[in-house]
Amino acid sequence: MIEKLNNELINIINEGEGITTEFKEASNRLPRNLFETVCAFLNRNGGNIFLGVSDSGEIIGVNKEKRFC
Repeated sequence: MIEKLNNELINIINEGEGITTEFKEASNRLPRNLFETVCAFLNRNGGNIFLGVSDSGEIIGVNKEKRFC
């Protein structure tokens, strides 16, 4: 899966979470605190939320059979 990501995204993930980067596992459903993170980013200068990435930066992906809408 990681081979499908472009280098810029890989570099951001490798830098880890920070003030403008947040990882959410979300393999089978959206996490409860996702919208809190969105609001926090909206109240600052934006940021990147990566679904399918663990807190440690491991790319775990999302279940393509699940619908998140």
